[in-house]
Amino acid sequence: MLYDIAIIGGGASGMMASISASLANDLKVVILEKNDSLGCKLLITGQGRCNITNSNSIKETLKKYSKDEAKFLKHSFYNLNNEELLDIFRTKGLEFKEEENRRVFPVTDKAQSVLDILKSYLKDNKVDILYNFNVCAVKLNDDNFFIIKSENNSFITSRKLIVATGGATYPLTGSTGDGCQIAQKLNHNIITLKPGTFSFIIDDNDLISHQGLSFSDVKLSFKNTKNQKFESIGDVLISHNGLTGPAVLNLSNDLIKDQDYDLLNNRSNFKKVDMTIDFLPDIKRETINEEFIRNSTSKKELHNYLKKYLPNNFIKYFLDKISIDSNITLANLKKKDRNKIVENIKSFPLTINGIMDKNAFLTVGGVDLDDIDSKTLESRIVDGLYFSGETLNLCGPTGGYNLMIAFTTGYLAGQSASLSLNKL
Repeated sequence: MLYDIAIIGGGASGMMASISASLANDLKVVILEKNDSLGCKLLITGQGRCNITNSNSIKETLKKYSKDEAKFLKHSFYNLNNEELLDIFRTKGLEFKEEENRRVFPVTDKAQSVLDILKSYLKDNKVDILYNFNVCAVKLNDDNFFIIKSENNSFITSRKLIVATGGATYPLTGSTGDGCQIAQKLNHNIITLKPGTFSFIIDDNDLISHQGLSFSDVKLSFKNTKNQKFESIGDVLISHNGLTGPAVLNLSNDLIKDQDYDLLNNRSNFKKVDMTIDFLPDIKRETINEEFIRNSTSKKELHNYLKKYLPNNFIKYFLDKISIDSNITLANLKKKDRNKIVENIKSFPLTINGIMDKNAFLTVGGVDLDDIDSKTLESRIVDGLYFSGETLNLCGPTGGYNLMIAFTTGYLAGQSASLSLNKL
């Protein structure tokens, strides 16, 4: 069967690409989905609540990405800004609410609400959906149409093709790097795929015994092998095997770039990384030290005094790690120990022994941005071929910034494919 536009992948980006592509009613559009349902990964975003976007201005939003990513994403974001994205859903009755750090969620607190509306648009626009269509080959025929073949030997032909298969993490949702393999076979450069947005494993039973304890707005830091420093500020939670939380997840995307990982070739060699935690990034060392000095004659025990700086349940662990008696009074605290406490409040060392790569939320790496026209998302190598979403070498921080990539690049890819056909 001949289609005007085929989209490989029925996730957030693929569905949005299908919706924008099918706005021209005379075009025949199809989604090729390897699963037996759409939006598998969308349903688990935001812990099932779907942090759909962030309410920051586009100018502020673009600052959340690297310079190359921001330059590439600029056209997609201005083509469909966050309010316009939300209006697509509001038109069908779904309202939204803003939470901490300007994260935007549906008022239902259910990702299913977002998926239901996307599926409603697909039905309205008469988009065909072929389920269990696991693409194994893509070729061009003599007419420069795409021949897309599935594992069960069925195939379709399409004048334009959009690849929106996602990354290579969370394989149970169908994200197994298929899009990058397709791109590679069509002579595109692939930036090595690595897990992104994951938790840290810390081999410290004393730390892990505090599972569930959280810290607000702390700063995590590490240096890579080139002695470049990377930092992340946000909340941190002690988990059953280490650390997690927004600050950890965001720092992980920088940490993995220096590691020997290749998801397409099943290579995973993690080297330990030394990290520090600044528990009070907004307070200078000198200020903390001066506070200690002002209380240097106090009979208050150290563990009670430190409650103003650290969570109560964490203080004994903290002092044990730096070998200082928690019951000593401030009056009896030696200067060298006071300095040690201040230093560790501002730079507490931990070693990252491993990563939760099997539970990584996103993929770092993907189709090289240099191979793609950012204004249309069409390949510079194969005419009529477009890429969107996590298949591209794009990865933002937590907080709605990655779904924003998925929806806006999907919308632009579908729109561009449609417009190119209308010009013929």
